[in-house]
Amino acid sequence: MIEWFVSALRGNPEIALFLALGLGFWIGSWKFGSFSLGGVTGSLIAALLIGQVHVEVPGLVKTVLFMLFLFGTGYSVGPQFFRSLKGDGLRSLAFTAVHSGVGLAIAYAVARRLQLDLGLSAGLLSGGLTQSAAMGTASDAIMALPLPEAERQLLVAHIAVADALTYLFGVIAPIVFLTTLAPRLMGIDLKAEAAALEAKLGIKRAAPNIISAYQRFAFRAHRVENADFIGKPANEVEVILPTGRMFVERLRRGDRILPLDSNTRMERGDILVLYGRRELVLEFGPRLGPEVHDPELLDFPIQVARVIVTNKDITGRSFGELASWPAGRGVGVRTLLRGGQAIPISPETVLDRGDEIELIGPQPSVEHVAREIGQIEVPTASTNLMLVATAIVLGAFIGLPSLMLGTLKLSLTTSVGVLIAGLVFGWLHAVRPAMGKIPDAAVNLMTQLGLAGFVAVVGLHAGPIFIEAIKATGPRLLLGGAAVTLTPMLVAFWFGRYVLRMHPILLVGAIAGTQTVAPALIALQEKADSPTPVLGYTVPYALANILLTMWGTFIVLLRSQFG
Repeated sequence: MIEWFVSALRGNPEIALFLALGLGFWIGSWKFGSFSLGGVTGSLIAALLIGQVHVEVPGLVKTVLFMLFLFGTGYSVGPQFFRSLKGDGLRSLAFTAVHSGVGLAIAYAVARRLQLDLGLSAGLLSGGLTQSAAMGTASDAIMALPLPEAERQLLVAHIAVADALTYLFGVIAPIVFLTTLAPRLMGIDLKAEAAALEAKLGIKRAAPNIISAYQRFAFRAHRVENADFIGKPANEVEVILPTGRMFVERLRRGDRILPLDSNTRMERGDILVLYGRRELVLEFGPRLGPEVHDPELLDFPIQVARVIVTNKDITGRSFGELASWPAGRGVGVRTLLRGGQAIPISPETVLDRGDEIELIGPQPSVEHVAREIGQIEVPTASTNLMLVATAIVLGAFIGLPSLMLGTLKLSLTTSVGVLIAGLVFGWLHAVRPAMGKIPDAAVNLMTQLGLAGFVAVVGLHAGPIFIEAIKATGPRLLLGGAAVTLTPMLVAFWFGRYVLRMHPILLVGAIAGTQTVAPALIALQEKADSPTPVLGYTVPYALANILLTMWGTFIVLLRSQFG
């Protein structure tokens, strides 16, 4: 039975690949408090174990999966990446550049000190900095070297070995440091500091899956009885304050429901629908007259729409500034997404191009405001495969040209070219939403399946030499990986705290982003009992994903040319 199973895996490598993925995501789902390995690392571990039976997967499979991952990653972080190149984003760029630069430098120094080969050097970097994508760019760089095929294959296999040994500490260390040691070094209490930041930003939140019985927005019908309002334009009832707004939405006169405009004047007995912040409706409604029950008047369509921000006049402005924006009349904001992360909404929250905001209000008002802000995101289940394929082809061609410096061949490689194409097309979609929409679920599939599948193929290939490599280099790699994880994190902490003078909550969130450790963000939010760390996380996370991925090529170049 066992022989038949092993023979089936060897003869049908696609079964071994999906077995590694299935087992890997199961292993990755195991929870240890707020910590879990995740599907990618789980797939690598499962593949290394399955690979003990010598399963050969065609190399083209690995290349295709990795290109899908790179395009999906670039597409998803493109808007934040280009946004970081100007204005306030330069601080995030400087912070991420310091962290990532130190990470590359320490990985090179440790690899040279320990006399690791090219594959182990690359795996040390990818595992210590928890950037599995660097395995792919490093693999491409190694395969482009003028070495015997067998040696190149061995070096590529060593990447997976070193990554598997160093990745676990690379995930655990940031969680411990950011939730325990960093607050002590700053002399703060995470909960108290986060609560103070929430109060400063005016953030009000509820527990997940729980909604408050108190709803911020109210629709009430009031009969006009107060003589002070009779004969005046209906819009004089409207209230626009920094703390909230109230609008007149509909008017009944006798048996007729009349359209409202700036010339509509109130008469005694008119019934108005007041809509806005509940406290304002309750305060100003009785001034008109008594509240009445009018189901027909209150029965009108309310629309909820997700809108991508593209208007240059809107970007860079806070919700507090937009409170008195005439074009925003009658519309409220429910959620704000930036780079797939929910951003807390407050009067201080500033909008950026490519942000996705969820609007709510009367249908005509929502549609009008959506046109002023950008474009409504129409839900779709289909993926523009022509765009995906074209972008990958263009990116691959961008990466093909090379420059010879003596015996040194310099090239972006097709991997980095595809990553750049993803960045550009993701940014173009944020600027022009009608161009190349790819559903979030499809992007998630490309990134999850692409990277997990890639590392699984690498793991299957590395399986036969895994045990021997651990015996030969295990202790050295563990210590080296710890240095690669801790050094850039500590330098970034010092730089953000004393040079950039970042807010403590934003600083720990930014470090979680530059380490590209999503579990660290989750642990931070749990420890702080607040979503605010995400405010510092999103842009550094996007930038670090790009830089650390490219470092896979750089570490191979440095070790091959300078020892």
